[in-house]
Amino acid sequence: MTFCISLGVFKLKYLLYCVLYFILEIIIMFFIYDFDEDNKKIFQKHRMLDSFCFILGYLLNFIPIWINYKCSKAKVDSGLIEEKNSIKYIYNNPYNQYLSTKDIIKFFGMCLMLLSLEFVELILKKLNKENLQYEDDFLLFKFLVVFLLPKYFSEVYYKHKNISIIIFILIEIIKNIFYLIRDKEYKKDYSNFIIITFLRVIYSSLSAFYYLYIKDLMRHKYISPYKCNFMIGIINFPLFLIIMFIISFTPLGKKENDEYLCDNIFELFQDIANLNNNIVYIILLILLPFIYGLLLIDINKTIYDFTVYHIFIPLLVSAFIKDIVMTDLNDVCSLTFLISSFIIELIMILVFLEIIEVNFCELNKNLKRNIEDRGVIDSSLTNEDDDFDNDERNTINNETTK
Repeated sequence: MTFCISLGVFKLKYLLYCVLYFILEIIIMFFIYDFDEDNKKIFQKHRMLDSFCFILGYLLNFIPIWINYKCSKAKVDSGLIEEKNSIKYIYNNPYNQYLSTKDIIKFFGMCLMLLSLEFVELILKKLNKENLQYEDDFLLFKFLVVFLLPKYFSEVYYKHKNISIIIFILIEIIKNIFYLIRDKEYKKDYSNFIIITFLRVIYSSLSAFYYLYIKDLMRHKYISPYKCNFMIGIINFPLFLIIMFIISFTPLGKKENDEYLCDNIFELFQDIANLNNNIVYIILLILLPFIYGLLLIDINKTIYDFTVYHIFIPLLVSAFIKDIVMTDLNDVCSLTFLISSFIIELIMILVFLEIIEVNFCELNKNLKRNIEDRGVIDSSLTNEDDDFDNDERNTINNETTK
């Protein structure tokens, strides 16, 4: 007897990636931003500080690249790898597709897009002060782009995937309507709400384009997850610093009602220097770029070792934690709705990823493992037919000879 629902393929490596993502997100949300109410004000006063640490996290990916280089060099020196073959592989790899001029232009454009997203987030923080410490994101639009764009380029999705995505999208729409009703700012300032919503849609959609692009860069151009991040950091970090300095000399770097219109890098360094009384917070502040760097590695490794869709479980759980934190625990109705919608969405993503298999209405007919099993059977039948034909021809030839 076949159960209606069964467990599909689930790899321990993916679980470790998810756990690492949750741990890093919790450290960022609670132990750094909410560590001390007084020190948290430095992120509220200097909105560009978070983006500075985040982009620096890209650049810090040179550390795993350097470690890999040292390990490879040590193996060469110890004789475990022949130096000539190693050099030949690095500089004359027949499977390596070097970046063309067009690829470099596309990559630079993607870096500029990521940099612009940081400023979109800065505007969102300015407009939406209540949610300052949280990422302003629409998981719905992020998933729509990742799901629909490959489909436009002829990627095939079978029945179980289409149904799970439709249910997921419906739940996301209902959830966002719930947020609109709950959002007090929506009733106060409609125009402000429209701007915030538009920017969040742009932010989510473009970040989804980035996931698809980085997957293509790692899979088809054979660039490691660490090197992708480092290449982005080495372009965006100097540009961001230059922009910060320029802003500091403009009216955007001036104070208005004890608040910067954007930010001032000189005041930022001065406020950081004034944190001498809290050594623990200084250490956490220093660790923040490294934590972001690990988070970026985790995302890239998940996309590289699995698929772009696999990052949506960590994103969904992270969004759920943020929603719970921002919800009044005495509001039983809101908590029940958020928990219920989260469970349904999580199940739908697990069905889409074939970690959960639905074994009715032929929804399991086109699971990846079933398609592969049918391919093996068809291949074996073809080989048997070929063997039979060969035997028959040999028999006929023997009889003709006689």
